[in-house]
Amino acid sequence: MKKNVSGLVFLLALQFAPLLTGSSIALADVNPQQLEIFRKVQPSDEVAVAQASKLAKELSTRGDLQSLTALRAMKGASSLGKNWLLGLANAAQNRQAASKADLEAFLKDQNQDPEARYTVFRWLVEGNVEARKQWLASMTEDSSPEIRYEAIELALEPTDLPEAKLQLLLDSARQPEQVTAIIQRLDKLGVKVDQAKHFGFLTQWKFVGPFDNVGSNKFDMAYPVEADFVAGKLADGYTGKTGAVSWVSETSSSSEGLVDLAKLFNNEKGCIVYGVAEVNSAKEVACELRVGCINAQKLWVNGELVIANEVYHTGMQVDQYIAPIKLKAGVNKILIKVCQNEQKEAWAQRYIFQARICDSTGKAVPLN
Repeated sequence: MKKNVSGLVFLLALQFAPLLTGSSIALADVNPQQLEIFRKVQPSDEVAVAQASKLAKELSTRGDLQSLTALRAMKGASSLGKNWLLGLANAAQNRQAASKADLEAFLKDQNQDPEARYTVFRWLVEGNVEARKQWLASMTEDSSPEIRYEAIELALEPTDLPEAKLQLLLDSARQPEQVTAIIQRLDKLGVKVDQAKHFGFLTQWKFVGPFDNVGSNKFDMAYPVEADFVAGKLADGYTGKTGAVSWVSETSSSSEGLVDLAKLFNNEKGCIVYGVAEVNSAKEVACELRVGCINAQKLWVNGELVIANEVYHTGMQVDQYIAPIKLKAGVNKILIKVCQNEQKEAWAQRYIFQARICDSTGKAVPLN
Protein backbone atom coordinates (compact mmCIF):
# COMPACT_ATOMS: atom_id res chain seq x y z
CA MET A 1 0.00 0.00 0.00
CA LYS A 2 2.24 2.75 -1.22
CA LYS A 3 1.46 6.08 0.29
CA ASN A 4 1.75 9.24 -1.80
CA VAL A 5 3.55 12.12 -0.15
CA SER A 6 1.00 14.79 0.68
CA GLY A 7 0.87 18.04 -1.20
CA LEU A 8 2.24 19.89 1.79
CA VAL A 9 5.22 17.59 2.11
CA PHE A 10 5.88 17.84 -1.62
CA LEU A 11 5.85 21.62 -1.49
CA LEU A 12 8.10 21.62 1.54
CA ALA A 13 10.55 19.32 -0.20
CA LEU A 14 10.59 21.55 -3.27
CA GLN A 15 11.12 24.57 -1.05
CA PHE A 16 13.95 23.04 0.97
CA ALA A 17 15.78 21.05 -1.70
CA PRO A 18 17.48 23.95 -3.51
CA LEU A 19 18.76 25.24 -0.19
CA LEU A 20 19.96 21.94 1.17
CA THR A 21 21.07 19.66 -1.65
CA GLY A 22 24.78 19.66 -2.12
CA SER A 23 25.42 21.69 1.03
CA SER A 24 28.90 21.32 2.49
CA ILE A 25 27.70 22.09 6.02
CA ALA A 26 28.84 19.43 8.46
CA LEU A 27 26.17 17.20 9.94
CA ALA A 28 24.62 19.07 12.87
CA ASP A 29 21.44 18.72 14.84
CA VAL A 30 18.87 20.89 16.57
CA ASN A 31 17.59 20.57 20.08
CA PRO A 32 14.57 18.25 19.77
CA GLN A 33 12.57 20.70 21.88
CA GLN A 34 12.69 23.11 18.94
CA LEU A 35 10.48 20.67 17.05
CA GLU A 36 7.64 20.72 19.58
CA ILE A 37 5.81 23.38 17.57
CA PHE A 38 5.57 20.93 14.65
CA ARG A 39 4.33 18.14 16.90
CA LYS A 40 1.53 20.18 18.45
CA VAL A 41 0.42 22.44 15.59
CA GLN A 42 -3.22 22.24 14.54
CA PRO A 43 -4.77 23.74 11.35
CA SER A 44 -7.20 25.80 13.44
CA ASP A 45 -4.39 27.54 15.36
CA GLU A 46 -3.30 30.26 12.95
CA VAL A 47 -0.61 31.55 15.32
CA ALA A 48 0.99 28.11 15.69
CA VAL A 49 0.79 27.49 11.93
CA ALA A 50 2.59 30.79 11.29
CA GLN A 51 5.25 29.93 13.89
CA ALA A 52 5.77 26.47 12.40
CA SER A 53 6.09 27.90 8.90
CA LYS A 54 8.67 30.42 10.06
CA LEU A 55 10.70 27.80 11.92
CA ALA A 56 10.62 25.45 8.92
CA LYS A 57 12.16 28.15 6.75
CA GLU A 58 14.78 28.89 9.37
CA LEU A 59 15.76 25.24 9.72
CA SER A 60 16.00 24.85 5.97
CA THR A 61 18.28 27.86 5.72
CA ARG A 62 20.52 26.87 8.63
CA GLY A 63 20.49 23.21 7.76
CA ASP A 64 21.16 22.10 11.33
CA LEU A 65 18.68 19.26 11.52
CA GLN A 66 19.27 15.52 11.16
CA SER A 67 16.64 13.48 9.35
CA LEU A 68 16.18 10.97 12.17
CA THR A 69 15.65 13.74 14.72
CA ALA A 70 12.75 15.01 12.65
CA LEU A 71 11.35 11.49 12.24
CA ARG A 72 11.58 10.75 15.97
CA ALA A 73 9.52 13.88 16.63
CA MET A 74 6.68 12.43 14.53
CA LYS A 75 5.67 10.05 17.33
CA GLY A 76 2.47 11.43 18.84
CA ALA A 77 2.47 14.47 16.56
CA SER A 78 -0.61 15.99 14.95
CA SER A 79 -1.37 15.12 11.32
CA LEU A 80 -0.31 18.59 10.19
CA GLY A 81 2.80 18.41 12.32
CA LYS A 82 3.74 15.05 10.80
CA ASN A 83 3.53 16.56 7.33
CA TRP A 84 5.94 19.32 8.28
CA LEU A 85 8.34 16.98 10.06
CA LEU A 86 8.32 14.55 7.15
CA GLY A 87 9.17 17.35 4.76
CA LEU A 88 12.04 18.47 7.00
CA ALA A 89 13.27 14.87 7.33
CA ASN A 90 13.33 14.32 3.57
CA ALA A 91 15.17 17.59 3.06
CA ALA A 92 17.73 16.74 5.76
CA GLN A 93 18.25 13.27 4.31
CA ASN A 94 18.85 14.78 0.85
CA ARG A 95 21.37 17.17 2.34
CA GLN A 96 23.36 14.63 4.29
CA ALA A 97 22.07 11.10 4.67
CA ALA A 98 22.04 9.37 8.02
CA SER A 99 24.26 6.31 8.26
CA LYS A 100 22.91 2.96 7.16
CA ALA A 101 23.40 1.58 10.66
CA ASP A 102 21.37 4.40 12.23
CA LEU A 103 18.61 4.00 9.64
CA GLU A 104 18.43 0.24 10.22
CA ALA A 105 18.26 0.74 13.98
CA PHE A 106 15.41 3.22 13.54
CA LEU A 107 13.50 0.87 11.24
CA LYS A 108 13.82 -1.99 13.72
CA ASP A 109 12.38 0.16 16.51
CA GLN A 110 8.67 -0.70 16.48
CA ASN A 111 8.00 2.09 19.00
CA GLN A 112 8.73 4.81 16.46
CA ASP A 113 5.95 6.43 14.42
CA PRO A 114 4.76 3.96 11.74
CA GLU A 115 4.85 6.53 8.95
CA ALA A 116 8.35 7.61 9.98
CA ARG A 117 9.53 4.00 9.91
CA TYR A 118 7.99 3.49 6.47
CA THR A 119 9.89 6.55 5.27
CA VAL A 120 13.16 5.04 6.51
CA PHE A 121 12.25 1.72 4.91
CA ARG A 122 11.85 3.45 1.54
CA TRP A 123 15.19 5.21 1.97
CA LEU A 124 16.96 1.93 2.76
CA VAL A 125 15.52 -0.13 -0.11
CA GLU A 126 15.29 2.49 -2.85
CA GLY A 127 16.65 0.96 -6.05
CA ASN A 128 17.60 -2.27 -4.26
CA VAL A 129 15.12 -5.05 -4.99
CA GLU A 130 17.02 -7.67 -3.00
CA ALA A 131 17.27 -5.48 0.09
CA ARG A 132 13.53 -4.85 -0.09
CA LYS A 133 12.82 -8.58 -0.24
CA GLN A 134 15.16 -9.31 2.67
CA TRP A 135 13.53 -6.72 4.90
CA LEU A 136 9.95 -7.61 3.99
CA ALA A 137 10.48 -11.34 4.52
CA SER A 138 10.13 -10.86 8.28
CA MET A 139 7.69 -7.90 8.40
CA THR A 140 4.22 -9.39 7.91
CA GLU A 141 3.41 -8.42 11.51
CA ASP A 142 4.98 -4.97 11.38
CA SER A 143 3.41 -2.08 13.29
CA SER A 144 3.52 0.09 10.16
CA PRO A 145 0.39 -0.57 8.05
CA GLU A 146 2.30 0.30 4.87
CA ILE A 147 5.20 -2.02 5.63
CA ARG A 148 2.88 -4.82 6.73
CA TYR A 149 0.89 -4.47 3.51
CA GLU A 150 3.99 -4.63 1.30
CA ALA A 151 5.34 -7.62 3.24
CA ILE A 152 2.10 -9.55 2.81
CA GLU A 153 1.86 -8.62 -0.87
CA LEU A 154 5.34 -10.02 -1.40
CA ALA A 155 4.47 -13.20 0.49
CA LEU A 156 1.36 -13.62 -1.67
CA GLU A 157 3.26 -13.54 -4.97
CA PRO A 158 3.50 -17.35 -5.32
CA THR A 159 0.25 -18.55 -6.85
CA ASP A 160 0.39 -22.01 -5.25
CA LEU A 161 0.53 -21.12 -1.55
CA PRO A 162 -0.94 -23.84 0.69
CA GLU A 163 -3.93 -23.26 2.94
CA ALA A 164 -1.82 -23.02 6.11
CA LYS A 165 0.31 -20.21 4.67
CA LEU A 166 -2.72 -18.31 3.41
CA GLN A 167 -4.38 -18.63 6.82
CA LEU A 168 -1.30 -17.13 8.47
CA LEU A 169 -1.26 -14.23 6.02
CA LEU A 170 -5.00 -13.70 6.50
CA ASP A 171 -4.44 -13.39 10.24
CA SER A 172 -1.73 -10.80 9.61
CA ALA A 173 -3.52 -8.77 6.93
CA ARG A 174 -5.43 -5.60 7.83
CA GLN A 175 -6.03 -3.69 4.59
CA PRO A 176 -9.60 -4.59 3.48
CA GLU A 177 -8.85 -5.28 -0.20
CA GLN A 178 -5.89 -7.44 0.71
CA VAL A 179 -7.96 -9.41 3.24
CA THR A 180 -10.67 -9.96 0.64
CA ALA A 181 -8.10 -11.18 -1.90
CA ILE A 182 -6.73 -13.75 0.57
CA ILE A 183 -10.23 -14.96 1.44
CA GLN A 184 -10.93 -15.44 -2.28
CA ARG A 185 -7.78 -17.53 -2.67
CA LEU A 186 -8.80 -19.67 0.29
CA ASP A 187 -12.24 -20.07 -1.23
CA LYS A 188 -10.66 -21.53 -4.39
CA LEU A 189 -9.01 -24.12 -2.14
CA GLY A 190 -12.42 -25.01 -0.70
CA VAL A 191 -11.87 -23.13 2.57
CA LYS A 192 -14.78 -20.91 3.54
CA VAL A 193 -14.13 -17.82 5.65
CA ASP A 194 -16.89 -15.70 7.18
CA GLN A 195 -15.63 -12.39 5.86
CA ALA A 196 -18.06 -10.25 7.83
CA LYS A 197 -17.04 -11.96 11.07
CA HIS A 198 -13.35 -11.76 10.17
CA PHE A 199 -13.63 -7.97 9.81
CA GLY A 200 -15.79 -7.60 12.92
CA PHE A 201 -18.79 -6.15 11.10
CA LEU A 202 -21.98 -5.72 13.09
CA THR A 203 -24.66 -7.73 11.31
CA GLN A 204 -27.47 -8.01 13.87
CA TRP A 205 -29.59 -4.85 14.14
CA LYS A 206 -32.96 -3.53 15.23
CA PHE A 207 -34.28 -0.43 13.43
CA VAL A 208 -37.03 2.06 14.06
CA GLY A 209 -38.29 4.77 11.72
CA PRO A 210 -38.64 6.59 9.51
CA PHE A 211 -38.58 9.95 11.30
CA ASP A 212 -38.86 13.30 9.56
CA ASN A 213 -35.81 14.91 7.93
CA VAL A 214 -37.55 16.99 5.26
CA GLY A 215 -35.31 19.95 4.48
CA SER A 216 -32.29 17.96 5.75
CA ASN A 217 -32.33 20.00 8.94
CA LYS A 218 -32.96 17.38 11.62
CA PHE A 219 -29.42 16.09 12.00
CA ASP A 220 -29.05 17.80 15.38
CA MET A 221 -32.66 17.31 16.39
CA ALA A 222 -32.84 14.73 19.17
CA TYR A 223 -35.83 12.49 18.66
CA PRO A 224 -36.95 10.65 21.82
CA VAL A 225 -35.01 7.56 20.72
CA GLU A 226 -31.75 9.36 21.52
CA ALA A 227 -32.72 10.42 25.04
CA ASP A 228 -34.13 6.98 25.76
CA PHE A 229 -30.94 5.30 24.57
CA VAL A 230 -28.75 7.52 26.73
CA ALA A 231 -31.05 6.78 29.66
CA GLY A 232 -30.77 3.06 28.92
CA LYS A 233 -34.47 2.44 28.31
CA LEU A 234 -35.75 2.30 24.72
CA ALA A 235 -39.48 2.26 24.13
CA ASP A 236 -41.23 -0.41 22.04
CA GLY A 237 -42.47 2.24 19.59
CA TYR A 238 -42.38 5.94 18.73
CA THR A 239 -44.20 8.55 16.66
CA GLY A 240 -42.48 8.64 13.29
CA LYS A 241 -42.71 10.71 10.13
CA THR A 242 -46.24 9.64 9.26
CA GLY A 243 -47.45 7.86 12.38
CA ALA A 244 -46.56 5.15 14.87
CA VAL A 245 -43.36 3.18 14.21
CA SER A 246 -41.90 0.17 16.01
CA TRP A 247 -38.64 -1.75 16.01
CA VAL A 248 -37.88 -4.27 13.27
CA SER A 249 -35.02 -6.80 13.29
CA GLU A 250 -32.58 -7.10 10.41
CA THR A 251 -29.61 -9.39 9.83
CA SER A 252 -27.12 -8.33 7.19
CA SER A 253 -26.08 -11.17 4.90
CA SER A 254 -23.47 -8.97 3.19
CA SER A 255 -19.84 -10.08 3.45
CA GLU A 256 -19.08 -6.38 4.00
CA GLY A 257 -21.67 -5.92 6.74
CA LEU A 258 -23.74 -3.59 4.56
CA VAL A 259 -27.22 -2.61 5.73
CA ASP A 260 -29.54 -1.23 3.02
CA LEU A 261 -31.99 1.13 4.72
CA ALA A 262 -33.49 2.16 1.38
CA LYS A 263 -34.64 -1.43 0.89
CA LEU A 264 -35.89 -1.74 4.46
CA PHE A 265 -37.83 1.53 4.42
CA ASN A 266 -39.20 1.61 0.86
CA ASN A 267 -36.75 4.19 -0.49
CA GLU A 268 -38.07 6.82 1.89
CA LYS A 269 -36.49 10.25 1.32
CA GLY A 270 -36.11 13.14 3.74
CA CYS A 271 -36.03 10.76 6.69
CA ILE A 272 -34.06 9.44 9.66
CA VAL A 273 -33.74 5.85 10.83
CA TYR A 274 -32.29 4.69 14.15
CA GLY A 275 -30.60 1.33 14.60
CA VAL A 276 -29.40 -0.52 17.70
CA ALA A 277 -26.84 -3.31 17.91
CA GLU A 278 -25.61 -5.18 20.99
CA VAL A 279 -22.21 -6.77 21.49
CA ASN A 280 -21.04 -8.85 24.42
CA SER A 281 -17.42 -8.47 25.52
CA ALA A 282 -15.79 -10.89 27.92
CA LYS A 283 -13.77 -8.06 29.44
CA GLU A 284 -13.26 -4.32 29.32
CA VAL A 285 -11.29 -3.51 26.17
CA ALA A 286 -10.08 -0.39 24.37
CA CYS A 287 -10.83 -0.65 20.67
CA GLU A 288 -12.26 1.27 17.73
CA LEU A 289 -15.66 1.69 16.13
CA ARG A 290 -15.23 2.08 12.37
CA VAL A 291 -18.07 3.13 10.10
CA GLY A 292 -18.66 3.49 6.39
CA CYS A 293 -21.75 5.49 5.45
CA ILE A 294 -22.87 7.43 2.38
CA ASN A 295 -25.40 9.41 4.44
CA ALA A 296 -25.20 11.72 7.43
CA GLN A 297 -24.78 9.73 10.62
CA LYS A 298 -24.31 9.80 14.39
CA LEU A 299 -23.26 6.90 16.61
CA TRP A 300 -23.40 6.39 20.35
CA VAL A 301 -21.73 3.63 22.40
CA ASN A 302 -23.25 2.92 25.80
CA GLY A 303 -24.91 6.34 25.77
CA GLU A 304 -21.83 8.34 24.66
CA LEU A 305 -21.78 10.11 21.30
CA VAL A 306 -18.59 9.03 19.49
CA ILE A 307 -19.15 9.81 15.78
CA ALA A 308 -21.07 12.61 14.03
CA ASN A 309 -20.79 13.51 10.33
CA GLU A 310 -23.39 15.60 8.52
CA VAL A 311 -22.36 14.61 4.99
CA TYR A 312 -24.58 13.33 2.18
CA HIS A 313 -23.68 11.25 -0.88
CA THR A 314 -19.97 12.09 -1.16
CA GLY A 315 -18.83 8.48 -1.31
CA MET A 316 -18.40 5.59 1.08
CA GLN A 317 -15.62 3.18 2.01
CA VAL A 318 -14.67 0.71 4.71
CA ASP A 319 -13.35 2.47 7.83
CA GLN A 320 -14.46 5.85 6.50
CA TYR A 321 -14.98 7.19 10.03
CA ILE A 322 -13.06 5.92 13.07
CA ALA A 323 -13.60 6.56 16.77
CA PRO A 324 -11.71 5.12 19.74
CA ILE A 325 -14.12 3.48 22.19
CA LYS A 326 -14.00 1.38 25.33
CA LEU A 327 -16.22 -1.67 25.65
CA LYS A 328 -17.21 -2.71 29.13
CA ALA A 329 -17.35 -6.31 30.29
CA GLY A 330 -20.78 -7.66 29.39
CA VAL A 331 -23.40 -6.22 27.05
CA ASN A 332 -22.58 -3.02 25.13
CA LYS A 333 -25.19 -1.13 23.14
CA ILE A 334 -24.55 0.88 19.98
CA LEU A 335 -27.03 3.35 18.51
CA ILE A 336 -26.77 4.70 14.97
CA LYS A 337 -28.76 7.58 13.51
CA VAL A 338 -28.70 7.59 9.70
CA CYS A 339 -30.16 10.58 7.85
CA GLN A 340 -31.33 10.58 4.22
CA ASN A 341 -31.91 13.80 2.26
CA GLU A 342 -34.29 14.51 -0.64
CA GLN A 343 -31.96 14.57 -3.64
CA LYS A 344 -33.56 12.99 -6.71
CA GLU A 345 -30.46 12.16 -8.76
CA ALA A 346 -29.90 8.45 -9.38
CA TRP A 347 -26.55 8.54 -7.56
CA ALA A 348 -28.21 10.02 -4.45
CA GLN A 349 -30.63 7.17 -3.79
CA ARG A 350 -28.36 4.98 -1.69
CA TYR A 351 -29.23 4.82 2.01
CA ILE A 352 -26.65 2.45 3.37
CA PHE A 353 -24.02 1.91 6.07
CA GLN A 354 -21.62 -0.61 7.61
CA ALA A 355 -20.03 -0.67 11.06
CA ARG A 356 -17.38 -2.82 12.69
CA ILE A 357 -15.45 -3.09 15.94
CA CYS A 358 -11.72 -3.80 15.83
CA ASP A 359 -8.43 -2.95 17.49
CA SER A 360 -6.25 -0.03 16.41
CA THR A 361 -4.61 -2.14 13.68
CA GLY A 362 -7.94 -3.15 12.14
CA LYS A 363 -8.16 -6.69 13.56
CA ALA A 364 -11.62 -7.72 14.77
CA VAL A 365 -12.10 -7.78 18.55
CA PRO A 366 -13.46 -11.12 19.83
CA LEU A 367 -17.10 -10.58 20.78
CA ASN A 368 -20.05 -12.79 21.63
